[in-house]
Amino acid sequence: MNWLAGLRIVPDGSMVILGFHANEFVVWNPRSHEKLHIVNCGGGHRSWAFSDTEAAMAFAYLKDGDVMLYRALGGCTRPHVILREGLHGREITCVKRVGTITLGPEYGVPSFMQPDDLEPGSEGPDLTDIVITCSEDTTVCVLALPTTTGSAHALTAVCNHISSVRAVAVWGIGTPGGPQDPQPGLTAHVVSAGGRAEMHCFSIMVTPDPSTPSRLACHVMHLSSHRLDEYWDRQRNRHRMVKVDPETRYMSLAVCELDQPGLGPLVAAACSDGAVRLFLLQDSGRILQLLAETFHHKRCVLKVHSFTHEAPNQRRRLLLCSAATDGSLAFWDLTTMLDHDSTVLEPPVDPGLPYRLGTPSLTLQAHSCGINSLHTLPTREGHHLVASGSEDGSLHVFVLAVEMLQLEEAVGEAGLVPQLRVLEEYSVPCAHAAHVTGLKILSPSIMVSASIDQRLTFWRLGHGEPTFMNSTVFHVPDVADMDCWPVSPEFGHRCALGGRGLEVYNWYD
Repeated sequence: MNWLAGLRIVPDGSMVILGFHANEFVVWNPRSHEKLHIVNCGGGHRSWAFSDTEAAMAFAYLKDGDVMLYRALGGCTRPHVILREGLHGREITCVKRVGTITLGPEYGVPSFMQPDDLEPGSEGPDLTDIVITCSEDTTVCVLALPTTTGSAHALTAVCNHISSVRAVAVWGIGTPGGPQDPQPGLTAHVVSAGGRAEMHCFSIMVTPDPSTPSRLACHVMHLSSHRLDEYWDRQRNRHRMVKVDPETRYMSLAVCELDQPGLGPLVAAACSDGAVRLFLLQDSGRILQLLAETFHHKRCVLKVHSFTHEAPNQRRRLLLCSAATDGSLAFWDLTTMLDHDSTVLEPPVDPGLPYRLGTPSLTLQAHSCGINSLHTLPTREGHHLVASGSEDGSLHVFVLAVEMLQLEEAVGEAGLVPQLRVLEEYSVPCAHAAHVTGLKILSPSIMVSASIDQRLTFWRLGHGEPTFMNSTVFHVPDVADMDCWPVSPEFGHRCALGGRGLEVYNWYD
């Protein structure tokens, strides 16, 4: 809408939105996402009146000195037509699981649960996974996936993007009412990004609703947005800068939760123009600003992934890994970078530009071509398992050690600088027959990978080179992303695959 004119409750109890779009008056149904009435009135800068009853709808307006009347029988209600729920109109580019809601014994009373909270005796039909998907059709969908029914319910769709949406990231998962007064349901903050260098932040709240097929309803609130070309246009000295390419795409997102007071989470973005950019979210996502960037890779960055390193009697360290089209990996120490006295975050060349990231803590040539999947998992020994999948169908797995070194000129914990070192590394050259687009380390002993060859394969880790366990053929062509999560000891793990469709598998070890 160019001009939002008002909200009306129609006789059947639903709400419609009145507004003007270009030179048309529009009556919009937000639940069915359809235009109920369109009147070519010439725009909103005129006197007008609207009335609606069960029998008819009337819209009167002035145009060229005449009083015009538009009248439609049936008002703003429509006969209910039962259709199969739609998901996306084009390919799915990203799949991200948010959390699990369990439906209690009484009808439609869910509560929020994380995988670690599930008891071995939990019954499958009571569990519903909330999953977010994004697509080339410029929409982000929130889905409800019951554990055992095999159905997928589209709760809502977010349509703020002007181009394809390629990545989503989730943070701040909780319950309505907060920890002081928890209510049934689930809340989370979501960041989505994609084409035209566009990023949006919004919050979702899933609550019980017995009137819907999924017994759930999802409420969305848009918080903030950011576009690189708009950021450039606001700079006073932009004549001295190279304008950001408006065709820049965000390829991947990763949320970096900080433990420093006064700072919100960081969002790391892999960009097609060769940059890794860090955005700072403040005021619960209502402020989204570009903080720092680096062009270390000098080519398209395909993936970013954040993880933390925790050791006894040491400060928690936040690390970021980025992967590019040349098969290289770079690791960045964000904790040191954000310290007040740190020199890692270099000041910008001109005022108004973002900070510049220094050199990475470690670079590694893992593959000979682009890396499409990346994941890490901490081990019991205090190290990290890092796995990546490439366009040539190969897998690369290595053990990363984070050792703290004391600088000579510094004293205390402030002088500790992490040194990253590879202890063991293994490669599986022909793990798949095509691009490996999904990869997840489920435990220190099990890893799962998905490829465009339409095979979901499980690997055994911990005894040298990853060894094949089993594989299954899935039916989604051109799979672009995969997410896996534990459900319960009874139902094992769930794997959601997104591409030209969506498919969910339950896997039992």
